[in-house]
Amino acid sequence: MNRRFATFLDMSLWISALMALVYHVRFLMFVDYDALQAHSGIDQVFYFLTGLGHESFAVFFVINGIFVGLFLRHMPAAQGERALLARWWRSHLALLPVLALGGLLDLAGVHFLNGSGLYSDFPAFSSVTLSWTTFYANLFMLQPALAPTFGSNGMLYLYAYLWWSCCLLVLLRRAWRSHAPRRVAAGAALLLGLAVWMPPAFWPWLTVWLLGVAVGLGGPWPRPLLHPLAAWALLAAAILFSRLAGARTDLLPAPWGELLLLWKYVIVGMGFAAVASVLYRSPMSAAAAPGAAPSFFARLNRHLADSASVAFLFHFPLMMLLTAIGADLFGHRLMQQPGPLCYALVGTIVMLCYAASHVLVRCIGTRAGGLRPTV
Repeated sequence: MNRRFATFLDMSLWISALMALVYHVRFLMFVDYDALQAHSGIDQVFYFLTGLGHESFAVFFVINGIFVGLFLRHMPAAQGERALLARWWRSHLALLPVLALGGLLDLAGVHFLNGSGLYSDFPAFSSVTLSWTTFYANLFMLQPALAPTFGSNGMLYLYAYLWWSCCLLVLLRRAWRSHAPRRVAAGAALLLGLAVWMPPAFWPWLTVWLLGVAVGLGGPWPRPLLHPLAAWALLAAAILFSRLAGARTDLLPAPWGELLLLWKYVIVGMGFAAVASVLYRSPMSAAAAPGAAPSFFARLNRHLADSASVAFLFHFPLMMLLTAIGADLFGHRLMQQPGPLCYALVGTIVMLCYAASHVLVRCIGTRAGGLRPTV
C-alpha cells in the first residue's frame, strides 16, 4: 500500500470521527437550524458542516471495510477469515475497559449532574439504560436488535453492525470457497437471523461497509477505474445531495421517500469508495519509498487516526458528562442560540473528548479498531 493512499485513509479516518463528534456536541449545545434567530454566514457554514454527521459514519464504515479487505488480502486464504475474527474480538476485549468507563461516567452524570434533565428529560436521551443485562448484551453485540445500547452511548449500535457484518462476510466467504454444506448452512442461518433480528437500517450500513471491503480486496489497480476528477466530483455530489435531502421523506412518493432516506448514505459510501479506488495505486512511487522517514505531518496524521475509532465509537458518555457539567455547575443551558461562547464551548468539548480518546488508546493499545495493516 503506497504512502499516499495510507495518508488518505488516516486523514479521512480522523476527520470522519471528528465530524461525528462535532455533530453530536452541536446537537446538544445549539438549537436546531430551523430555530435560529439570525442566519449569519458563519452559522450557516457551521450548521452545514456539522450536519454531515451521518455522512461521516458512511466514510468511517468504508474505511473500516478497506482495512478488513486489506487484512484479508495479505493473509493466507486458509487463515484469513479466522484470523480476522480473532483479531477483531481481541480488539473488542481490549476496548472493554472503555465500555465500563462509559458506564461509570453515565452513573456519575445521572446521580450528580442531572439538574438540566440531560440524562432523563432530554428528548433524545429520555432513557439511559444502565444495567448488567444491557452491559453483557452490548459486550456480545446484541444491540440494537435484542437490547438497547448501554448507557448514553448510542453509537454502540454501529459497533454491533460492524461486528455482524464481519461475521457474515467470513461465513459467506468460507462457504463460497469450500461449498461444504455445513458452512453454507451456517452462512445462510446467520443471514436469516440478521434479516429477522436486525432493524432495516443494518442493511444500508452493511452495503456501505462491503464497498470498502471491495476496494481493499480488489486493489491496487495499475490505472484508475475512474478519472480522479470524476471520482472527487461523484463524492462531492453525493455529500451535497445527502446533506440537502436531510430527513425529508417527501422527495419521492411513499414508500420510496422512506427508502431513499434509509439508503442515501450508500451513495456517499460509493463516492468515497470511488475516490479511495483511484488513490489505491501500484507500484509505489520513488518519492514515497518505504525507507523514507515520515514527516511531522505524517506522524501527527497517524496519531490522530490511531485515536479515531475510540473517539468515534465511545465519545458519547464523556460528551454527555462535559455538557452536564457546563449546565449544572456553570449554568450553560442546553440548545442555545449560537454565539462566541457557544462556539468556544463546542470546540473545548470536542478537543477534550478527542484528547481523552488518545489517552485511552495509549493505555489499552488498540489503535484504529485493531484492523489497520502495517504500512
